[in-house]
Amino acid sequence: MEREGSMRKFILGAVLLLAMTVLAACGGGASTTPGGGGGGDSAATGDTPVKEGGIFRMGTTSYPDSINPFVGFSALSYILWTETYPTLVQYDADYKIVGDWADSWETSADGKVWTFKLAPGGKWSDGKPMTAADAAFTGNLIIKYADGPAAMLAPFLTHATKLEAPDDTTVVITYDKAASNVLPQLQQFFILPQHVVEPIVGDKGKGLKKWNPTGDGPQVGGGSFFIDKFEKKGTTFLKKNPGYYRTAPHVDAIGITVYQNADAMLAALKSDQLDSADTVPPTLAKQWSADPKFTLQIGDSSFLYDIPINSNKNKKDHKELLDPKVKQALNVAVDRQQIIDTVLAGYGVPSATLLTPLSAPYMNTDIKPPAYDIAAANKMLDDAGYKRGADGIRVGPDGSKFEWEVITPENVEGIDRLFEILKTSWAELGITITSKKLDSTAAFEAIGAPDWKYEDFDMAIWDWVGYIDPDFMLSVVLCNQLGGWSDTGYCNPAYDKLYEEQGVTLDAAKRKDIVWQMQDTLNTDLPYLWVAQKQSIAAYSKNWGGLSEPFLIGLSKIPWDVIHQNG
Repeated sequence: MEREGSMRKFILGAVLLLAMTVLAACGGGASTTPGGGGGGDSAATGDTPVKEGGIFRMGTTSYPDSINPFVGFSALSYILWTETYPTLVQYDADYKIVGDWADSWETSADGKVWTFKLAPGGKWSDGKPMTAADAAFTGNLIIKYADGPAAMLAPFLTHATKLEAPDDTTVVITYDKAASNVLPQLQQFFILPQHVVEPIVGDKGKGLKKWNPTGDGPQVGGGSFFIDKFEKKGTTFLKKNPGYYRTAPHVDAIGITVYQNADAMLAALKSDQLDSADTVPPTLAKQWSADPKFTLQIGDSSFLYDIPINSNKNKKDHKELLDPKVKQALNVAVDRQQIIDTVLAGYGVPSATLLTPLSAPYMNTDIKPPAYDIAAANKMLDDAGYKRGADGIRVGPDGSKFEWEVITPENVEGIDRLFEILKTSWAELGITITSKKLDSTAAFEAIGAPDWKYEDFDMAIWDWVGYIDPDFMLSVVLCNQLGGWSDTGYCNPAYDKLYEEQGVTLDAAKRKDIVWQMQDTLNTDLPYLWVAQKQSIAAYSKNWGGLSEPFLIGLSKIPWDVIHQNG
């Protein structure tokens, strides 16, 4: 998952030990048959009869920034791709890897060659057959342009060198090294229709970034649904794909409506204009849990509020933000408990690293959130030589005042209150911050400006939502993600070397040690200040059954395959 507020978003009900996944991913020569990938009546919960058909209407305050997988980065965009494009594998309701399009897979003895057998008979929503050639085409395209227009998808094929399709139902992926997390990565390898994408690639892949999947009509999808109509800030309609390779979903269509604020969305849910709201503000959770007409789903989440700080050594102004001592002082002056109490109404815990307990055992539990201490933060800045001017504002080495602009994406839940808490606390340090409110696309572009050189911005407030395996979150600060996922401008070749090592370390304990060391490095350099892990709260009408943990929606087709009207 990625940026929420912009995938950055969803919940996981229980901690999954990654050692289980690593063992499944590294069983050289062993054939693995998944437990199934589609929906069906058996997935429905309880004794309530299933009513087939109908439209499931979901409200959200987070819009999809793009439905082009070479461009988009928002939570809702990733959900749409998960539902509308085949992947080889996915997670089931117990957060174990099972097949999506793949029925089974096996690895070579050296762990470098993975062979997947696909479910036969699938069709794209335009009626064209889906074959392994589509998977090979997509994978080779991503590998070819991994350092360019396909950078956003490249992390999911790390170490892959080529994909082959020896027949219509077999995909063979060759890696340059035996990787530790092949299957978790492939869960986000979205397979695209070759007959649609190949003609638009263009010179050096430049057409990939310009591609509009609904530019000539409905999207050509191959999952359980396809996008019939897309409105970035309106209502997007998904229709059931008649050529889906698994058991057909219960519902005929899904409508996703974007609201400007939670109040409007919840009012629509109360008046029966919606069947679900993907986010209930924590301040309203108790009120909604008492309403007998709705089911409230509350659970743990990998959602993390963070403060990205421009860590590009070539940034133009406010170079004091490159000083780890300044960042350490700021970190001590983040009142995490007040943020949890007021912004999250208690539905959260302080955070100190880019991973959460959901990625256990890879979260470095030796790194603790610093205690809030304004006096200590002031002393740290004083000892570092940053004096206050006559107006009480501290001054940097170039004579510039500690007056910083904070980019605040407008659709990040609770961001205004979070900003005000920071502003008040940091004012006590002799620091002035102002908010630059932008939509998520403009915010991301402002962070990279000009031309993804990361020279202009000071800092931002945003959030990340990670996957179960730590690889993706570890990758967002790599040097090769400048112009890709990076929102800090950070580049540390020593960190990059550790990232490469963890990706090919098959022993789970040794991999854990490397991942902990990587987090120590980030805790020293502080390209991010980590604020709080938020619980996820979603509401559903009692007219609907077959509900899944909301976090699973971004990892699997199963939730929307099995949701149904109660008969």
